[in-house]
Amino acid sequence: MHEPNAIPKKPLVLALLIGICGDAFLSALTESVVPFSFYPLIALLLAASQLYQHYRHEPMVGNTPSCILLCFFIGVFGHSALVKVQYPELGSNFFSLIAMLLLLAALSIKLGISLGKTQKE
Repeated sequence: MHEPNAIPKKPLVLALLIGICGDAFLSALTESVVPFSFYPLIALLLAASQLYQHYRHEPMVGNTPSCILLCFFIGVFGHSALVKVQYPELGSNFFSLIAMLLLLAALSIKLGISLGKTQKE
């Protein structure tokens, strides 16, 4: 039913949020067409502090660090693709979408959602 070494979802969601907010803040600083806002910076700092608190109190076992890194890059590439859809003058979002989909496939394999999942009879 539930594996004892299952990866907790809280650090995965926080890493995804850190990736999205980090890319939002950097794109607001570097791209002139993207409007500036302090909200991504505030959310980035809060999510990073929560992830650090989780790291201090819970052990990172198994594939947790690699899955956290995958979620971070999924957030970065996903937000980059979204910004390029909203502002087409920034260029194509093809690389961002392909990278995000490949990272999602790798994450689903690591979490056991897709390939390699065996059913107990």
